[in-house]
Amino acid sequence: MLAVNLHRATGHRAFATMLVLWVVAIGAVMLASVQAAAFRQAAAGREALARVRAHWAARAALENVLSSLDASTQSPDTSDAYAITDDITQVSEGQLAGSFFRVSWTDNGQERFGAMDEHSKLNVNLLTQAELMLLPDMTEDVADSILDWIDSDDDTRPLGAEIGYYLTQPGATVPRNAYVRSIAELELISGVTPEIVRGEDWNLNGRLDPNENDGNASWPWDNADGQLDAGWSAILTASSVDGGLAESGEERLNLSVATADEVAQRINVTSAQADAIVAYGASSGAVMSDFIRRDLDQLGSTGQQGGTGGARVEPLSTDQLAALFAEATIDAAAATTTAETASTSDETTPTTAARPGKLNINTCQAETLQYLTDIDPSTADAIIAEREARPKGFTSIVDLLDVAGMTRNRLSRISNVLDVRSNVYRVDCRGRDEQTGIECELIVTIDRSTLPATITELRTR
Repeated sequence: MLAVNLHRATGHRAFATMLVLWVVAIGAVMLASVQAAAFRQAAAGREALARVRAHWAARAALENVLSSLDASTQSPDTSDAYAITDDITQVSEGQLAGSFFRVSWTDNGQERFGAMDEHSKLNVNLLTQAELMLLPDMTEDVADSILDWIDSDDDTRPLGAEIGYYLTQPGATVPRNAYVRSIAELELISGVTPEIVRGEDWNLNGRLDPNENDGNASWPWDNADGQLDAGWSAILTASSVDGGLAESGEERLNLSVATADEVAQRINVTSAQADAIVAYGASSGAVMSDFIRRDLDQLGSTGQQGGTGGARVEPLSTDQLAALFAEATIDAAAATTTAETASTSDETTPTTAARPGKLNINTCQAETLQYLTDIDPSTADAIIAEREARPKGFTSIVDLLDVAGMTRNRLSRISNVLDVRSNVYRVDCRGRDEQTGIECELIVTIDRSTLPATITELRTR
């Protein structure tokens, strides 16, 4: 009897031991599960916090650029054509609490701090058929299709494509029949491929990213040569706009409607010169380039007011001509729109589209000039030589009169395609969290033709 009870007691102790071990094992598993879940949540929280820090670091970089552009517009350095880009470069790198930022782009395989000038490229909306044909990988059918996409009619060019063709294609995209709004929009045009437009710069950020310099290891395919072959996007833009505020930071004088007193005060000319300027500005077909090509006596005789009654008007000096181009414009369409808008209470009245921007001779690559048919190779070489001799660049289009072989007639012609200032910049702002290395990238297009500057496009990566 004693042996049986002893055996039962031993069995109960063994069962209790196993039960305790089982409970401990289950508890350990549950504790490990809770700890793993807590670790994952903590890691996710740290990652979310890191992304927030990286995002706001990138945003801080963008705000630096915006404030720099606004300051340059309000208080411009008129003696230095590179002052704006230099000012942006000064604020293109910084440190925050737990993060840092950088604004840069790739130029000839080298990282450059600051913003990319969209006016350093040709605006596709201004190119002729002959100029389009000079682009790499361009064919006649694609050139005609681009022009058909931009023009306001539905008439098809000999090798082009209009709405009838696009409606037969998948997706049923129709031509804009207006200015192209982005370089990526070109990919919607018949015959244009992303490979031609983007090259290796697949995300169109102007930087040589690791996946764009690794051969065939990842998309896009590239030659891993340390250079960014950006296709047409390295040559063309659709973002640049003409006009904007005057060099003084004020609204430009529209000579189509300006008074002689306004012109005399802003341009520092005599009353007779001011009368001749406004007389010509109000005449039909007036263009700014004629002030370079012709004297005020000749222009006044074509004005609506008949010039100055036969009295000789002194020609504009070089400084006066430079001031005229810096402070004034001729925009009969804007004057008409302003008058029509003022006479109606309908706030939805559309305004005219901004004119495409000209090529900035101070910031463009020398090779870009070869795509402009109005500039022959010898003139292009002379312009670049003069630019390199000027540490502060050309501050006025009139400065090009100092170029070897330049005449007033020639400058008058090329002033329709060249400028010395820019309104639109593209910035690649990167913020990075110091602890995790997580990055946020903002690819932003900024238009400083208004005050404050306007963000016209923003992409986040």
